[in-house]
Amino acid sequence: MNQWLDISQRLNENTPYWPGDTQYSYRLNSSIAEGSSVVGEIRMSTHLGTHIDAPYHFDENGKKSSNSILIYILALLR
Repeated sequence: MNQWLDISQRLNENTPYWPGDTQYSYRLNSSIAEGSSVVGEIRMSTHLGTHIDAPYHFDENGKKSSNSILIYILALLR
């Protein structure tokens, strides 16, 4: 099997979020019409949308994602 199944979720104002976490929002800070370049701001929780939770998320002694072999493997596949 040489196919990837893309399970990525789109991020927008309708993306589900955990109660108490920061919901996704986007704001345009400046535009070309204002004499600048287009600059925007994104606010959201790191647990929004498609993501990987490392064991550290649930266990103070667990591995962090930066120590995860899965992250290393995914980086090699890019």
